[in-house]
Amino acid sequence: MQNLLTVRWILIYDWIEGEGKVKYKNHLVFSVIFLLVLSGCDRPRLTGVEFEKIDTSQDPRQTPYKSGEPILIKIEGGFVSISPLAEYKVSGVVVSKKSYFDDWESKISPVDLAFVWGKLGEPEFDKYITYSQSNRWYFYNYKPKSPFDNAYVISHSGNNHIIPANENIYRAVKTIGKKDEVIMEGYLVNLKGTYKGREVSWNTSLSRTDTGNGSCELFYVSKVRKGTKIYE
Repeated sequence: MQNLLTVRWILIYDWIEGEGKVKYKNHLVFSVIFLLVLSGCDRPRLTGVEFEKIDTSQDPRQTPYKSGEPILIKIEGGFVSISPLAEYKVSGVVVSKKSYFDDWESKISPVDLAFVWGKLGEPEFDKYITYSQSNRWYFYNYKPKSPFDNAYVISHSGNNHIIPANENIYRAVKTIGKKDEVIMEGYLVNLKGTYKGREVSWNTSLSRTDTGNGSCELFYVSKVRKGTKIYE
């Protein structure tokens, strides 16, 4: 792709030199083409479509993982071994999204997504609760006259540390925004490995009702559906 762009630039440049009156117009055309090519390189590749409405009313589905095969991932500065514990599928509304860049965890899980489901996913109840994320934690705040108690919010929401199974999944996750209805499938996992000569580990929650440190899902995602679009 780089060689093609270089040749195209030379051809346009030579032609412009002989036609000074249209120099800036054709330079602008090239710039637009160049930017479109670059932006297209970062888009996820569509692998399927599904037109049935996403049902966010149901709890996530979790079933035991039957194979003991680990997933090995090399990262900058080390490697990790990922052990799936359960197959996991969540259909929910994204209420918060947070990207991370500066720690070893971000090399494995660059994005956290907070999901809600059940009645929390219905637009009419948005006015009662606000959501936020920081430092891998997820927070919510009640507003006056909320129809939900603490137990309901805890059991119908979750903070997911997303581990993309491949580059296409990562690109798809980057397109997800607040209020998007999505379906994600993959595994809840534990991991351990080394980073810059020291041992590291990270474990998932297997419950939707726990709170505090360790209550987030460490989610290895192999399939994403956003609206009608599917990415694998």
